[in-house]
Amino acid sequence: MQGSILRLALAAGLLALQAGAASAACRNIQFERGASSAVVRGMAPAEGFDCLRFGAGNGQDVQVSVKSAHDAVAFGIEGIVDNNDRVRFRSVKKTYELRVHQTMRAVTPVPYELSLAIR
Repeated sequence: MQGSILRLALAAGLLALQAGAASAACRNIQFERGASSAVVRGMAPAEGFDCLRFGAGNGQDVQVSVKSAHDAVAFGIEGIVDNNDRVRFRSVKKTYELRVHQTMRAVTPVPYELSLAIR
């Protein structure tokens, strides 16, 4: 019994570390001073996703789109959209996390260009 509890605690700790490592790997989308839009270039990995973050105020108009060769890349924003190449929504004040992924798994990473506008 004691061994089972120890193994369970160890497994929970490892999951927490993995979750922390995944969120730490997110890049913040930076805007130039005075700009309301930004373009980010990246690589959608063969497995998993590329993580990007941005903050928005309450009631702002947010537009996100992604382009790649052969439309091979899409993104998800938790609670907003999943597996799309574009979205427009009214924000609440928070930090959003974009997960950019391949739509059809390729052996190699796929380059993409993501546009974000917040007004």
